[in-house]
Amino acid sequence: MGSLAMEGGDHDQPLQVVMFPSLGFGHIFPFIHLSNALAANGIKITFLTLPSLVPKIRLALDPTIPILNYKLPAIDGLPSDVDSTAGSGQVLADLLSQALDATRPQIATILGKLAPQVVVFDSIQGWVPEVAESLGIKSVYFCVFTAITAASTILFGLTPHQRPSLSRLRLPPRPLLSSYLSMKPYEVRGMLSNTNGSGPAPSNFSRLVSCMARCDAIALKSVYEMEASVIKYLSTRCRKPVLPTGVLLPKAPAGDIEPKLTQWLNKFPKGTVVFCSFGSESYLSGKQMKELVVGLELSGFPFLAVLNTPADVPKGKRQELEAEIFGEKAEGRGIVRSGWVNQQLILRHPAVGCYVNHAGYSSIMEAVEGGCQLVMAPLKGDQYMNMKLMVVELRAAVNINRRAWDGWFTREAVGKAVRTVMVEGSKKGKVVRANNAKLREILLQEGLQEDYTKGFITKLKELVASP
Repeated sequence: MGSLAMEGGDHDQPLQVVMFPSLGFGHIFPFIHLSNALAANGIKITFLTLPSLVPKIRLALDPTIPILNYKLPAIDGLPSDVDSTAGSGQVLADLLSQALDATRPQIATILGKLAPQVVVFDSIQGWVPEVAESLGIKSVYFCVFTAITAASTILFGLTPHQRPSLSRLRLPPRPLLSSYLSMKPYEVRGMLSNTNGSGPAPSNFSRLVSCMARCDAIALKSVYEMEASVIKYLSTRCRKPVLPTGVLLPKAPAGDIEPKLTQWLNKFPKGTVVFCSFGSESYLSGKQMKELVVGLELSGFPFLAVLNTPADVPKGKRQELEAEIFGEKAEGRGIVRSGWVNQQLILRHPAVGCYVNHAGYSSIMEAVEGGCQLVMAPLKGDQYMNMKLMVVELRAAVNINRRAWDGWFTREAVGKAVRTVMVEGSKKGKVVRANNAKLREILLQEGLQEDYTKGFITKLKELVASP
């Protein structure tokens, strides 16, 4: 099993919590932000991860929080150098989930030796509650999705052993109901993609349902100010504590934007640049990349697009795509590239005024914090419900108009969506910009996150004290 040697300091604190995220950085970073918030309020945190991920995690994790390593067992078909879902296709991501399942004996030993009062775990590891219960430890599933996404999984009263049934349907709150009633065929298929697993392994959906059904409490990365009715619905339907953590906006990251990008961004007036990125785990087809880039050119605004392809795309095809799409565009007013950029800092740059994105929850919050308008094109899973929350319920963003049956979007639709939020004369854009600004004001109000953190700790202590 993995070494029990820890990196970091040691503290004598009454409440001990072990953090055990899955292997996607879209999940790892919310766990880091929650860890930092709890540690700042006197909670002893131990963070579990793979040795290879420590350098990147350590950059963002409070230096006083110890990191404890475990090893990922070998799984047929999983390359030894794949240690996260970043850049991985669905097949590799499923194999990583299976490898994580195989760490159960290691994690049980680690928890037995550490003897924390609470283990906070992720949606892939549905077996953690059973391990925790055998050791007398409370298990808390940390849902890094919006409340409306979490609520969608229990709309039909599902447990791991139940099939969907209209007889178990309970009237949901209006935001959830209106989101479902407005769904197009491609959105339904995109959400249902999580219900399909590889071979005998459980699907992401069944893992999530298992986590919610078996844990002692659910931690939720949300706030009542944004999703009050859905949070209350979740608590009622799950019949267990649902504990909002706040949205956990991260502090400004260390480092700088690449000098060449900084120089390019500095050429443009405040709020005029469109930044486009679909994260490290969501990918457009080559044809849709072409439509997107031409659409950004049609918008008339300068733009920076960071577009990636999964690791399993053949090298020749990737090079062909890059040669056709990447490079300078619109006489230097546009840049298309791949790879990693410091997204948080780019979204905070004064020149950036709009973010075209995949509706990833953390990315949405970073953009709102940075004062950027939002144009969305969700591609899978929870992204569709995030879009519904922002576009339909809060009316603080717009989505790219897409063909109902397959989700195809045109270059004209991209340009129109960008102009809607960026051009002052648009009536719809005026409403969206006002609501976006209002949401930013709410999320950045002084003391809000601290209040949620302290409330979360109080509920955590109550949970530990309960039978």
